Amino acid sequence: MEYPNDGASVLVENSGWVDLSEKSPSNVRTKRGLLGSLTYGVIRAAVIAEYQGQHAELQIETRRLVFCVCNVPSFPGGPVLVKLHPKKDLRELDGGRLPVSGAKIAEAKQSDQVPTEAVQPENACWLMRPRKDVLPGEYALMLGTQNMSILPFTIANPSGGNPAPAKVPKKP
Repeated sequence: MEYPNDGASVLVENSGWVDLSEKSPSNVRTKRGLLGSLTYGVIRAAVIAEYQGQHAELQIETRRLVFCVCNVPSFPGGPVLVKLHPKKDLRELDGGRLPVSGAKIAEAKQSDQVPTEAVQPENACWLMRPRKDVLPGEYALMLGTQNMSILPFTIANPSGGNPAPAKVPKKP
């Protein structure tokens, strides 16, 4: 496999390597922010980052993604795959709860993180993929869980007929 060697890049396999573009939130807001400040952080505020548009520009049909992260400066926590929540004309990333006193900065909510596995085949490159098929929807790759800039993409239903449903384990 050939890896990029010209500057920092984040790619996804989509019938060939495709460059992912970074997006910053159009708005960052808090839920329960006033209540959190009145209780000195006992009741924590939730941070929500909003990104414009119902869908990402990059549409991917495969459910077994492979990401290549090369020549990117070090980042805390490593790359993380997260699910975004579609709203009317935007997508939201739940940044979790943080005390108003600022003891911890916002980070991707654990329940929105998609479990992945990663290998480092070469010094400055990482290959990363989800442990299971990813269901259609809005997702993003974050370079570190404490960064609100994302690399968004949409997992679309396969074109040309009925989508093959991903197997979802049944609860016992």
